[in-house]
Amino acid sequence: MFAVVVLSFLMLGFGVQLSSATGMDCRVRVVPEQPTELDYVKIFVEFRFYTDPPRVVDFGVVHREGNTFSVDVSVYVPAKDEFVLQVVHNQSHVYQLGRIEAGEYIFRVYVQTVHGSSEYWLEKEVRFTVSSADDVVAPELPNISYVLVLLALTSVATILLKASKRKR
Repeated sequence: MFAVVVLSFLMLGFGVQLSSATGMDCRVRVVPEQPTELDYVKIFVEFRFYTDPPRVVDFGVVHREGNTFSVDVSVYVPAKDEFVLQVVHNQSHVYQLGRIEAGEYIFRVYVQTVHGSSEYWLEKEVRFTVSSADDVVAPELPNISYVLVLLALTSVATILLKASKRKR
């Protein structure tokens, strides 16, 4: 009897139910947003699930073919008769692409499900551009006249401070 009460409490209190888990979002972000050849490029991938399971069991490694990067992410999904928690949870990973040459690129996230079903699909594709280092505009440095004016103002301020101390 005690087990029935505890199980009832868990099912009502934590939203445990017997069902198939559905609903998953995948977000992919390039960091920095507008990379150049001088930048160290990273790809931030985040999955949001609405039950537990599913969950990511392996974020995989990056594969590159020309200007296309891809990863195979393994996601554990529940069987049709498996209990799941009704809880929203996120799992994320950062892929380090490093410095890459200027050009147009594609990053693809493929999902491979394991356990409850065995499926494979393209979940998300993001296109991004890496600019040439020649296109980067260097910050404008002050010319010599600014330096001379700053030096003159500093000298005047120093003389005035010394003069005010002598009068005291």
